[in-house]
Amino acid sequence: MKICFVSNFHKTFLFDKIAQGLESQEIEIFWICFSSKAFNYLSSIYDKKKILLLNKNLSKETNVPIGDYKINELVNGDRSLRHQLIWGFDYLVNIQKPFYDFVKNNEIKFVFGETTYAHEVLMSRILKDKKELKSHYLHPQSVRIPDGRFFFLEDEFQNKIFKSDKIVNESWENEYEIIKVKPPKRVKQVDKEVQHVTSFKGKVERLKRFFSQKNIEKDHPSLVTNRYSRTRIALQEEANRLLYSLVHTHSIDHLNDKKFVIYTLHMQPEASVDVVGAYYDNQLQNIINIWRILPEDWFLVIKEHSNAIGNRGLSFFRTVRKLRNAVIIKETASSHKLIDLCQLVFTVSGTIAYEAALKGKMAFTFGDIFFNKLKGCHKISLDHFRNFSNIKELTRWAEEQNEKKLGVADFSKFLFRNSYKGIVDAPVGSEDWLEESNSKQLIKSFNVFLTSHNDCKR
Repeated sequence: MKICFVSNFHKTFLFDKIAQGLESQEIEIFWICFSSKAFNYLSSIYDKKKILLLNKNLSKETNVPIGDYKINELVNGDRSLRHQLIWGFDYLVNIQKPFYDFVKNNEIKFVFGETTYAHEVLMSRILKDKKELKSHYLHPQSVRIPDGRFFFLEDEFQNKIFKSDKIVNESWENEYEIIKVKPPKRVKQVDKEVQHVTSFKGKVERLKRFFSQKNIEKDHPSLVTNRYSRTRIALQEEANRLLYSLVHTHSIDHLNDKKFVIYTLHMQPEASVDVVGAYYDNQLQNIINIWRILPEDWFLVIKEHSNAIGNRGLSFFRTVRKLRNAVIIKETASSHKLIDLCQLVFTVSGTIAYEAALKGKMAFTFGDIFFNKLKGCHKISLDHFRNFSNIKELTRWAEEQNEKKLGVADFSKFLFRNSYKGIVDAPVGSEDWLEESNSKQLIKSFNVFLTSHNDCKR
């Protein structure tokens, strides 16, 4: 079998460990990378003929597009290209044919990568469209809850789990357990990372990296390399972090005896909102739309993501504060306690909706995500806000939809049957990052997946 990995900054090293383990089991490995630095690193390990370089220089080519893949949408949703519109559009047009030819000529069956950046989403769309290639773009993604499991997603929205007619994971019954609400391990790891970033030492490290340009790969399409643009973005983030101390927040005690719904903010830019929540990526507008449907005696509680301080300016929170009965809760407040106290949960694609449904609370997501299969968790759109006359009608509709959804026990079986052991999203520097036993488990899980899908068809 021939498979391909897509290089993505630090994720490249995790994929490399998996790839080397699979290569020793006679699986032929190919790579797609996006900078000379990544190409040189991979070329020292793999055959250069099996590596496709799609760096920024391709924006100067004149390749003809092979299909209509909503390039404007991709550029707008990309954290880097939205700041580099002059060549960003041309880049996404010009990489289409080289990618198509690489997959076709090498008869690659699976392409494994993220769906974070525009070029990754584009590759996913191409393989979904060009069925003659008989190839699949799959995103190894953590299941979030429980810890230490992942599955292969076949769409950019984290909704469709790839599976064939065969049982995907034949050992699932030995691993199966009823899913229980528990904060993912990654949350604590990220909180530790946030503490470092906001510390004096973390600020000094950021300044050093900024002036030395240590991590800037000039030919990488996913980095803003223009000095002026980088300075403007960095200064704005630092100013937002400092000014956040002026945001008036409340403790959970402020919510005693109040009816309220909660909306948790996402980091932004971030794939969980810019890609998974496409067309619902304006979080201020989401908040206003939720507020518009609330009864006069209900409150709207907004909680900032602890890792997102700096993403939003003071004007964002001042606008929220102007909304009647809107409350900004402290970012350190317990999400689980908020779930227990609230009437409803709203989010674009956050884990809080998953946790709420597991707890038996009603939750709504703007993105269509895999845990919407669970009772109590529903995908909504602007049409729901427009067409239901009040919040009671919305919840009545959601209760009716529950008849078509899975209870916790059945959802647990579904998840374990279609997922594998291994941690694919450990933060860099955490105890799980490139840990040898986890790497071995991931190699085993990938091998089980590939073996079971050796003869699957489009």
